[in-house]
Amino acid sequence: MTYMPVCVQADLPNNSRRCVLLPSSGRSVLLVHHQHVIYCIDQACYHHGGPLATGDIEDLGGVATIKCPWHNYKIALHNGEGLYMGLEPGKMTQPVLKSKGVKQRTHPVKVVDGMVLVQDSSDDGEEYFVIASDVYAFDTKCIPDLERKKDPDEVKIHSRMS
Repeated sequence: MTYMPVCVQADLPNNSRRCVLLPSSGRSVLLVHHQHVIYCIDQACYHHGGPLATGDIEDLGGVATIKCPWHNYKIALHNGEGLYMGLEPGKMTQPVLKSKGVKQRTHPVKVVDGMVLVQDSSDDGEEYFVIASDVYAFDTKCIPDLERKKDPDEVKIHSRMS
C-alpha cells in the first residue's frame, strides 16, 4: 500500500472537511480535520449511502463520531465502528457505549511537507476484507456540494433506491 497525496494541508484547516477521490482507485472518501487530527473515511454512509460530509461531529462516550444526516447512524472517525448508546438487559443503569462492529472503511492518513497523504485501505495487496461501506464507495452521485447555499424549502431525500 502506498500513501497518495490528496490535498494540501492548508486547504483542510482544523474543524473542516473535504470530499476527495483517491487517486489509486477512484474511491470517494471524506477527510475530516477534527481537534487537530485528520481522519479519512468512505464519504457515503454504510447504511444507505447518506452524505457523511454534511453530518454533525459528536462525542459519543468519549469517541469522536460523525452522524449520518439521513438516519442518524453514528460512526467512529478513527476506526469506522458503528456506535450507539445501549442499555444492559435487565439493568436500570445509564446507557453504555456499544458497537455494531466496523461498518465504515477508514484509511490511514499522514501529513508530509504540507501535503495530506492517504493510503487506500481497500488496496492492501494481500487479504481484502469487505466492509459495509464498500457498497457505496465509488458512488459519486451522493457527494454533497458543500459550497452550495441551502434552500430552506428544499425537499430532503433520505434514501436512494437506485
